[in-house]
Amino acid sequence: MFLTLGDWSIILLAQLAAVFLRLGFDVGLEYLADNWGSLSSAILIFMVVFYAGGMYEPPTRSRRVDFDFLPLIVTALAAGITGLVLYTRPQMTLGRGIWAISSVLILWLAYVLRRLFMALVRRGIFLKQALLLCDHPNRAADLLRLLKDNPSSLYRVAGLVICGAAPASAYAPDPPVLGGAEDLGRLIETNDIATLLLSVSPMRSHELLSRLRPLRYSGVEIMDYVSLSEELAQEIPLAHINDEWLMTVALNSSVMQIRKVKRATDIVVSVVGLVLGAPLILLAALLIKLTSRGPVIYRQTRLGLGGKPYVLFKLRTMQTDAEAQGAVWSASRDVRVTSVGYYLRKWRIDEIPQLINVLKGEMSLVGPRPERPEFTEKLATFIPFYDERQLVPPGLTGWAQIRYPYAASFEAAARKLQFDLYYIKNMSFLLDISILLRTFKTILVGLRHEDDFLPGDDKLERLIESAGETEASPEPNGGTP
Repeated sequence: MFLTLGDWSIILLAQLAAVFLRLGFDVGLEYLADNWGSLSSAILIFMVVFYAGGMYEPPTRSRRVDFDFLPLIVTALAAGITGLVLYTRPQMTLGRGIWAISSVLILWLAYVLRRLFMALVRRGIFLKQALLLCDHPNRAADLLRLLKDNPSSLYRVAGLVICGAAPASAYAPDPPVLGGAEDLGRLIETNDIATLLLSVSPMRSHELLSRLRPLRYSGVEIMDYVSLSEELAQEIPLAHINDEWLMTVALNSSVMQIRKVKRATDIVVSVVGLVLGAPLILLAALLIKLTSRGPVIYRQTRLGLGGKPYVLFKLRTMQTDAEAQGAVWSASRDVRVTSVGYYLRKWRIDEIPQLINVLKGEMSLVGPRPERPEFTEKLATFIPFYDERQLVPPGLTGWAQIRYPYAASFEAAARKLQFDLYYIKNMSFLLDISILLRTFKTILVGLRHEDDFLPGDDKLERLIESAGETEASPEPNGGTP
């Protein structure tokens, strides 16, 4: 709320300052009276782009640099969209000088506001006094680690309340164990507690309902580990969910409406993208033919919605005999990638043909990245709920790709699944826009979000062997994307 209100104030003040700096006070007042509609529209556009661009997500330790420099990227994008919208609508005008001055002011002030916010957080200005109710030392450690990894969590844990079989001596000394579940009411009152954080097993959570319900009526905020992880890390922790939780997500009545909006958007964007991208595809096809042997388009079977297989299209970026010398670890500059393929991958031009899959309804613009059938089968054996990715159509880009771009272990694949589950539960048009904007940012800086396990890599095969499996997956179609 602090950042949202702060940004709204910044955008308003920046526009007022730009008007008066550019036109003077008297003329500026007349300009404001005549153009309040354009100025209000600019504020709305900036706020929507700020939200979609992730300006209000908590700065985790891994995202601290992103949090610092995000205002530069998102404000520039918002300014561009504002100019495009206002200057293509004759009835909505905004002077170029005013637009430029206000954009620069918003850029600087948005950055300063976020530095101020973090300084206030470090001083404990916004912190809420909380108790942690847990039933095992490991669960307590998980939640405390989550808070530590997210500096803007705004919760200060005053102590632990334990309800499991483990004795108080089994818990870390900081924060201290203050009592048991029977002491909750007294501890909340004497410690001026605003929030109760839960890190207990689903079964234990049911047992505690009767004890927790009165606390809600007294105004105490109750946050379980899954909800807290959603809020702070934008992921769903696999170790803290069960089939009941997944069924609750599956019964979300708004999903069908969201899918209709997504499908309409997919059709429009894929048609426009294929038309605009046709020259790039033709140029890339010519360069591929001139520099290497083999087909221009690479085809491979992937799994889509409901586990239904389909053929994915890509521009070929590797040699057709990529596996002739045996499987090797994938690297940022893989020797199997052609000279042209390196740049096609860097700028993600090789993925433009997947818009055909989007148009056909086999994929969406945003969703979990599609995986090969044999890899999905292996991963589902060792990672719980892995098949839940197939509840929505796979996407060209996804929440997991922008938050955790590369997975080379079962642990990393499981972490990406947590982000995929977050997307499935919180799927919305605005979240899709946010993901697309960040993907666009990634393309601009030339970074690539690789598929987790590329055909021809031996990552998965080695992982399977380390887990007791020895059968390696064969490469279909005899090629490597």
